[in-house]
Amino acid sequence: MNRRSALKNLSMVLGTTALPSWAYQWNTQSFTAAQGPNTELLGAVVNAIIPETDSPGAKTIGAHLYIERMVKDCMSKEDQQAFQNGLQKLVSSALKNHQKTFQQLSSQDQINLLTGLQNSSMPEDNQFFKRIKGLTIASYTSSEYFLTQHRNYTIAPGFYHGCVPVQ
Repeated sequence: MNRRSALKNLSMVLGTTALPSWAYQWNTQSFTAAQGPNTELLGAVVNAIIPETDSPGAKTIGAHLYIERMVKDCMSKEDQQAFQNGLQKLVSSALKNHQKTFQQLSSQDQINLLTGLQNSSMPEDNQFFKRIKGLTIASYTSSEYFLTQHRNYTIAPGFYHGCVPVQ
């Protein structure tokens, strides 16, 4: 038996058996209703924080999908529940004060509700607003649009000059 072909076959077998364990866990599916936040609600919230102007807003960039992924994968169960409670508080205050869902409100009313959370005397409301605002800004400033259009980001900075005479 040829040792080179045996190693090649062994590495292919190990590579294909290890692949499904991590490759199928990553997907673009958002939360189900029982698992996490409502995508439309989260899209409206991030759009109120960074609205669409002559540049794309946070919802266009996909900040709400980033926030969903961060909440689902990177937060503890207690933090996920606190995030859910904050979203539910936002929904209930929109229904209570305006008899509409948060998504149906005008942009000024959405901003007023978010400002109310920011200035709330209850620490969990204030913490929720800080968390969602921070995640929105982090998502926006790490997006491809922001990095390429505003920060002049290049993947490989500097250049390779291979034909330079050596002194």
